Amino acid sequence: MTTSPHFAEHRIDPTAWRPATLDDAETNGDGYDEFVDVRERIIERRRQPPPSTLDGYLHELPALILLDRLPTPMLATGLDGVLIYTNPAFATMVGYPDATTLTEQPLPALLAGHSATPPRDCVTALRAAGTVVIDWLHAEGFPVRTVVSDALLVRATDRILLISITDITELMWST
Repeated sequence: MTTSPHFAEHRIDPTAWRPATLDDAETNGDGYDEFVDVRERIIERRRQPPPSTLDGYLHELPALILLDRLPTPMLATGLDGVLIYTNPAFATMVGYPDATTLTEQPLPALLAGHSATPPRDCVTALRAAGTVVIDWLHAEGFPVRTVVSDALLVRATDRILLISITDITELMWST
């Protein structure tokens, strides 16, 4: 079975595609354990009729599909400073043919002028960036001037930094 590199990077539960064991058992309410196979739950969800409302459709849309379709460059990195996701808009902005080529890259390799910065410090800098101009290194070697959003995931338990990025390169040329 082949999977999208994006899904592989998001650490799919390894129990999702193996036969059910006693560890997977759930109580069915009458005291007996019933094996629940994750694959069966996925198949059952796919067999359900499509949502009848537009907001129902939006609620059912997987987050990665939505992120991939956004025209705004998006980037997710682990707190260790290694990229776990970029959408096609980000890859285009920095001159790469597809987003999967950027997966597992350390942030210092993509941030202009930060090649010697520890990856974790790059995550800290992006979190605090606010309205500061951040330069990304284009595949052809020139800087791409941007402003990054505040972190889109804000819980203390979030293990990734997800940001949107606005390219201001052309705006900077016109001033």
